Amino acid sequence: MRRRPLHKRTTGARGSSLIEFSLILPLLLLLFFGAFDFGRILYIQLTLQSAVREASRLTVTGNVLPDPNHPGEFLDRVESIIHRIQAVAPGLHVTADQISIIGPGGPGNPGGPGDLVTIRVDYEIDILTPLVRPVFPDGVYPCTVTMISRNEPFPGT
Repeated sequence: MRRRPLHKRTTGARGSSLIEFSLILPLLLLLFFGAFDFGRILYIQLTLQSAVREASRLTVTGNVLPDPNHPGEFLDRVESIIHRIQAVAPGLHVTADQISIIGPGGPGNPGGPGDLVTIRVDYEIDILTPLVRPVFPDGVYPCTVTMISRNEPFPGT
């Protein structure tokens, strides 16, 4: 039996690499963009946790922030908490409607010395990968961050 030279044996396989690549490419893209979406979700979750932690510390101490629009004046405690969350998470555009502050007096009450206060942020993350979007209701991942803390003794307001 006579063997064909190597260059003649591979001539029929010239287009097979292109076909194999075209079959694998969608899976690689799905994997890449899925990992990108997962990274975004993780980043946003950690950023919101940091923002709520900073706002909780502000709440616990009873401190307020200076009013950026009126030099020499201060924001009230609720406005200070909202401003701190928005400042620590600037790229997320967290609105005041997405932030809940619940103290012993109900919603919108940061409490007084020794009171328990809950700060909660509800944020929706849009999923960008088209094949992953249908897995989540409305293509959105709901992200909720909550922190409950007890206020330190501070001069009452």
